[in-house]
Amino acid sequence: MRHRLSSFAHAFKVLAKATASNGRLAHGRVQCLARCDCLRRQVVYSSTWTASQPDQSLPRTETTDATVAEHPPATSARSGLATLLDTEILSKARTVLQPSVIPDAAAVEEVLRACEQFATIFADDCQHDTQNLGAEQTPASNLLSLEESQESSMIPGRKAIVPKGPAKGAAAQLVSSTAYKVITAPNVYMTPGLLAMYVNIQSLLGRPWSFPEIFGLYASKAVPKPRSGPIEYTTPYPYKPSAHIPLPVAKNALAAAIKTKQLPLCFDIINSSVCAPAYRVSKFFRKAFIPVCGAVMTPFAVYKLASELSTYQTTMDSPMATQVYFAGILAYVGFTATIGFVAITTANDQMDRVTWAVGTPLRERWMREEERMLIDRIAGAWGFQQRWRRGEEEGQDWEALREWIGMRGMVLDKTDLMDGME
Repeated sequence: MRHRLSSFAHAFKVLAKATASNGRLAHGRVQCLARCDCLRRQVVYSSTWTASQPDQSLPRTETTDATVAEHPPATSARSGLATLLDTEILSKARTVLQPSVIPDAAAVEEVLRACEQFATIFADDCQHDTQNLGAEQTPASNLLSLEESQESSMIPGRKAIVPKGPAKGAAAQLVSSTAYKVITAPNVYMTPGLLAMYVNIQSLLGRPWSFPEIFGLYASKAVPKPRSGPIEYTTPYPYKPSAHIPLPVAKNALAAAIKTKQLPLCFDIINSSVCAPAYRVSKFFRKAFIPVCGAVMTPFAVYKLASELSTYQTTMDSPMATQVYFAGILAYVGFTATIGFVAITTANDQMDRVTWAVGTPLRERWMREEERMLIDRIAGAWGFQQRWRRGEEEGQDWEALREWIGMRGMVLDKTDLMDGME
């Protein structure tokens, strides 16, 4: 039996050396040798247990303990996960969710950060399982999987026990519900950073159904006022610029909704984010306020310049020269600014499948460009990915999408802009 064990370990060492010489697993040679020793110990345990079956005089206690140590029961894994969740998330969430006090922003961020770490672990595990299902099982791939599992066990963030099956779904549901309770608590002030963390958590867990509600709550949630007595709440103004949903957060939420293939959810996310009045007010102040102020002040600056230039000429009266200079300079500035505005608002290089309908005002095109961009992403996700197959889509969802886009002053797959139809 010892000769077989040594031959078994020697064969794995030769395979690791040959694979490393080919350049495919050069970085994992040491890991492969360590795994060979681990496999050798497992075979020793199994051989000891087999040898103990015909001979009852051999002690079975040590073998049973070794087997249990190598393969712990599922109940212990679940209890370990429950203890870890209670320590890292639930205990901190209980402190934050006390209705009589206003929690510190750092404490709320710590709870959501812990939820985000667990969600990242669950998402990485699901992605790893999906890749393993589609991968071809070969000796080299088996050695790679052994190496990756050992490396992941050495990462500090991987100390959490990742369950399988129903236990994993229950753990993900616990993390999701805890994040939802924290972000919707009346005594928790929702900041842009907390909103981005919540969207990332639910996106990693694949549970984007609460995004429209959270986006609406972000603009209308009562703000707690710190004081010594009972907590007082003030009603915010939902149209203020600070109440808008940041565009990266809206993109992340829409990407998670697209993965679920739920078209109404995608519509609700767009309506509650980039279509909200607060977002349009914010965009005006961020991108159009300074140009508008410049346009208002331009005539006064041009008149001052024209009056100064009129003093350097002797061909006409000073008032007449001022009027001529004023008209000429203002016309030049006005025509140039108009051409630039038209060029910015009519650019369509960024458009893929969704374009503006004929007759849409230019100011509305500029104001709703982010809305069109997100709708374009939905159309690209629901339609064919091959450009030469565009226009062949059919089905109830596709017709609903086309009708919804048409009601918003846009056109899906405009014939004049499709390939080969210019």
